[in-house]
Amino acid sequence: MNIVQEKTGELTANIKINLTPDDYQSKVEKAIKDLQKKAQMPGFRPGKVPMGMVKKMYGRSVLVEEVNKVLVDGMYDYIKENNLNILGNPLPDNEKTKEIDWDKETEFEFYYEIGLSPEIAIKLNDAISVDYHKIKVDEKVVDDTIEDIRKRNGLFIYPEISAEEDVLAGELAELDGNLTGLEGGLKNKTNIYVQFLKDVEIKQALSGKKVGESVVIDLLKAVENETEMASMLGIKKEELANYGKDYRFTIESISRREPAELNEELFSKVAPDTEIKDEKSFRQYISEQIGKQYQAEVDRNFRNEAIKVILTKANLKLPEEFLKRWLIESNRENKEITPEQVEKEFTSYGDSFKWQLIENYLIKEYGLDVSHTEVNDYLRNYMRMQLKQYGQDNPGDELLDSFVKRITGNKDELKKVYDQLFDEKVLKLLKEKLNLVEKEVTFEEFLEEIKEKYKNNNPTQE
Repeated sequence: MNIVQEKTGELTANIKINLTPDDYQSKVEKAIKDLQKKAQMPGFRPGKVPMGMVKKMYGRSVLVEEVNKVLVDGMYDYIKENNLNILGNPLPDNEKTKEIDWDKETEFEFYYEIGLSPEIAIKLNDAISVDYHKIKVDEKVVDDTIEDIRKRNGLFIYPEISAEEDVLAGELAELDGNLTGLEGGLKNKTNIYVQFLKDVEIKQALSGKKVGESVVIDLLKAVENETEMASMLGIKKEELANYGKDYRFTIESISRREPAELNEELFSKVAPDTEIKDEKSFRQYISEQIGKQYQAEVDRNFRNEAIKVILTKANLKLPEEFLKRWLIESNRENKEITPEQVEKEFTSYGDSFKWQLIENYLIKEYGLDVSHTEVNDYLRNYMRMQLKQYGQDNPGDELLDSFVKRITGNKDELKKVYDQLFDEKVLKLLKEKLNLVEKEVTFEEFLEEIKEKYKNNNPTQE
């Protein structure tokens, strides 16, 4: 086998491969012998079909298959031995590779086009500045969160007079056009969550009522949602046209969740791993938890902005025409990715290629690694958090080990975990090495800034 590389551009090259019978003939003969052992033909015992007949039947297809195997193995061995950092995969150069007569030719010449990775030499340091938002947690958000916690952990009481925060259980009875009872009309038991109704007047009408009292309501006006209206009436949405919109709701019970007291019992329930004793400490804890929820959005934005800055500074060149062809060829079965789409969106594709190259370079340059222990610990902690949501605070090692074994035994799932952990390490590296220009804003201001930035970057998306 003779392999020659010829540069065709700054970041492209052709690989010319010449094969002779010495490269493939022994493999072809072995494959045919293996076929002879399995071949079955009328008049011959299994495995006793004459070699000549086997060659006549399968020789050409075996030759093509074995030549292709030798060709691909030889090409990738050459790429590895010569330390070629290629992008995508080699693509057949059909213009240079002539059509082969497999019945007559014994020496073959193939051409492949390859795209080469650009050299990367970027260093992360404080000369690279990136905005980093520090979210100031609004006191009203803390107030609203604590109020919601109190309600969710409160106890139900059953007052005599209804109010807007109550749940009313009762019966809906269909009315006619004169708002009087409709004989044979639809009736259904349901619950009405007064605070979630859309119409203010209907909310007020349902407040200040006792068990046994009735209120006439326009149900569609009350909920402004046909699906919800159908559910309250106990029918299918497509059946709504058969019924009216006005109903008499008769109250059968009134329930209200009384907010829990702000005391150590509540603090311990909400934050079991802390020793919070007073409301001030509890507010601080809630504020910190809200901040952590915001942090994921902040970090995601920081990462995106850091990537933009680093891509600009690195100023990498790509073999664009090769990559366009490779994207089209490798996605021929995916009809959603068309040549027109590749051409239109190549800037985005190109930036993804560039960042992948830079990220791999940073992982190697700064010695980032993810160990098996880290993977196992991540999975165990993830499972603990999931089980904790369902009230299981101390899962046994057997259950955790079983989960870890199941995920690590699935290549796709395992890759996702490794990618996640590498992403976290790269994010940490960017935070440590770059100059973070901190901007203190509320979360609403942060979201508005991102919205405006997206709008400016996508002016057609109005």
